[in-house]
Amino acid sequence: MQLSAQSSNSLTGVVRDSRGVPQAGAEVELLRPDFSVATEVFTDEHGRYRIQTILPGIYQVKASGALFLPTLRENLRVMGGTKLVVNLTLDTLYEAFRWLPARPRPADEPKDDWTWTLRLSANRPLLRLLQDGPLVLVTNGDGSAPELKARVTVRGGENGFGDGGVHNDFELERAPDDGRAMIFRADLSQAEDPALNAMAGYEQQLAPGRTFRTVAALETRPDIAGGPMSQGLQAIEMRSGETLNFGEAVQAEFGDETEAIHLGDTLLANHPFARMTVRRGATFVSYRVSTAPGIQQLDDLDREATVEPKLAERDGKLELEQGVHQEIAAGKSEGSLHVKVAAWHERVEHPVVNGGGNISAADWAGGNLLYDESSDLLRASGESFTGNGMLGEIEERVNGSTWISFDVALGDALEMGGASAGPESVGEALAGMRAHETPMYGTAVHGKVAGTGTQWQASYRWQAPKTVTPVDAFATGIPDAYLSLLLRQPLHYRRMIPSGVEALVDVRNLLAEGYRPFVSSDGSTLYFAEAARCVQGGLSFTF
Repeated sequence: MQLSAQSSNSLTGVVRDSRGVPQAGAEVELLRPDFSVATEVFTDEHGRYRIQTILPGIYQVKASGALFLPTLRENLRVMGGTKLVVNLTLDTLYEAFRWLPARPRPADEPKDDWTWTLRLSANRPLLRLLQDGPLVLVTNGDGSAPELKARVTVRGGENGFGDGGVHNDFELERAPDDGRAMIFRADLSQAEDPALNAMAGYEQQLAPGRTFRTVAALETRPDIAGGPMSQGLQAIEMRSGETLNFGEAVQAEFGDETEAIHLGDTLLANHPFARMTVRRGATFVSYRVSTAPGIQQLDDLDREATVEPKLAERDGKLELEQGVHQEIAAGKSEGSLHVKVAAWHERVEHPVVNGGGNISAADWAGGNLLYDESSDLLRASGESFTGNGMLGEIEERVNGSTWISFDVALGDALEMGGASAGPESVGEALAGMRAHETPMYGTAVHGKVAGTGTQWQASYRWQAPKTVTPVDAFATGIPDAYLSLLLRQPLHYRRMIPSGVEALVDVRNLLAEGYRPFVSSDGSTLYFAEAARCVQGGLSFTF
């Protein structure tokens, strides 16, 4: 009976700093009443940790990180079948004294980190010397987390397809301490005609190890046209998903997306997905199947980048990039080192090819292009193909909060040949594309600068110059094509600028690599590319 109770006990949570930023590579220790270490783990790249197979008893859990005070949560009572969730906050000594004994200020967390987070209580700090050891920040969970949080962002620049003009983004989250969370997000862009992207979602923890999430999204893009007779894109999407844990070793998640798109014609589509993961200690084996590039897992349901349909036009007919992707992966996550290998088989239907340039009247009338006049970019639909591939990933924390990753893959992608002997139509250029096996190499470095709160990421992903679609279009977590940079800089000039203000810079394909030009039938030059260069900047205000 003791073995059964031991195997069913677990402790999970997220380690963040005082601004709510997840701390990758933080050390988390489970301590016995005499403060001896029972178990030691490290947080992953999202600041999450998991301790399994805990014997019944009373414990403390301590989190430590470079340049922070250790944080201790006391009196955790573990009995048979206990599944505890403990989120911990790391503070500097300055922050601990500043807020002692008052309640900490509301967390100011990046969008991708605080969305959908179901918190435990906020904590009142208390400094203590731990058994003649280090000074720790002891928390007792006697406060209440802020239920309502909001953020406003103003951004603009040289944007991507369907993303032109100056954007005014608004996010609102309500997370009462009862296993529920609600979110609303809206993006109003001022291009030639105002465009709207809005999303509302709800999440409920149905039972330990079981979570349900549903999202509804609406998008209207008046600047997108599909030929002379089709102007203005509208899309409605309904998404839902659920996670299930079968004991400590098996996790499953599944979901579905239904969308209706109108651009001259109306297109209806349904995209289910599922994933099963089996864990044994630090190792795992997983299988997943998906039918659309944007929706791979539950966390994709509300990702802003997945809302816009991967839509193109072929012979005057709307076509969605979709298909069937099946993948088997295995890996190991131990301390600050994460390794993964995967093999896949996929059928990609109507792969979207990006492009730009001057469109001739004949090409525009041919019904093979979607055009966004706010960004002067276009999209077309390439030939469907079937392919196989393999992927290897390795990520490691090199120091402090800095992580580096490497990705290597070999798979199929659409290739466009060299310049033709004479002018050709867009339809002819698309028909000449063929899927070929090609390698992909990627690397990324990201981290946070201590003291300033600066978050940064630099990445580079290379493919053969002829390719115009990515290797493994259904991949998750692979860097954007070619050289990309991301920067979030808190502005600390408190006498002039209110707290909670961040400057944002987002650059993709900085050097405009991978462009494949061709001469159209009227002598004008167009190009296709895996990704166009996009440069955005702005300010974010969190309340």
